[in-house]
Amino acid sequence: MTRRRAGKPLVHAIVPVNLLKRSKVRLASLLDPTHREQLTLVMFGNVLEALKKSKEIRDVAVISADPTIRSITRRRGAQFLWETKRRGLNRALRTALEESEDGPVVIVHADLPLLTSHDIGKLVARSKGYDLAIVPCKNLSGTNALLMNRPNSIPLAFGKGSFRKHVSLARKRRVRYKIVRLTGIGFDVDEPRDVRWLIHQRRQTETQRFLRKLQLESSFALGGS
Repeated sequence: MTRRRAGKPLVHAIVPVNLLKRSKVRLASLLDPTHREQLTLVMFGNVLEALKKSKEIRDVAVISADPTIRSITRRRGAQFLWETKRRGLNRALRTALEESEDGPVVIVHADLPLLTSHDIGKLVARSKGYDLAIVPCKNLSGTNALLMNRPNSIPLAFGKGSFRKHVSLARKRRVRYKIVRLTGIGFDVDEPRDVRWLIHQRRQTETQRFLRKLQLESSFALGGS
């Protein structure tokens, strides 16, 4: 049975995580493989923490083919779904959706260093009255979060250009949707310039502390913004 809060059903969260050795390859000019893996784990930890603290989230499921992610997920009290083969992001997410109970579902990427439980609350609140809420990434190319009050209302199209694809699918299916812009969900770390921007912000997140520590150790040069 779907749990409810103040008459509203709580949301099941799904977090897909890539193999650590394949994570953040576009940061190769700035960080070595070990530090890229460490950065991925720090951001993943932040996302889990934000979801676990959110009063709107009933439970969290992580899907990955990485054994390290499995260990961390279970240690943090979240459900782990094993991706036995490299089936691709959308196929993996469909598997996770099949494992979920009835009720609203939110898919959240694992590389959101500024995500807070407050952002999750805003997303859930702004999705009220809509079948679908789409949160684009900072440059409006990808989709960083997809909240489905009516699960499977559209096919999943994560990947390059996914924001426009999800909007197009919602229109074709005549699904009532809303575009939600939130910095905490919209900012992901993909390029060296994202690292440089993040490290200069005045917030004090775990990801920023990790990057500033690397900076002090002269692991990389910040260069320009």
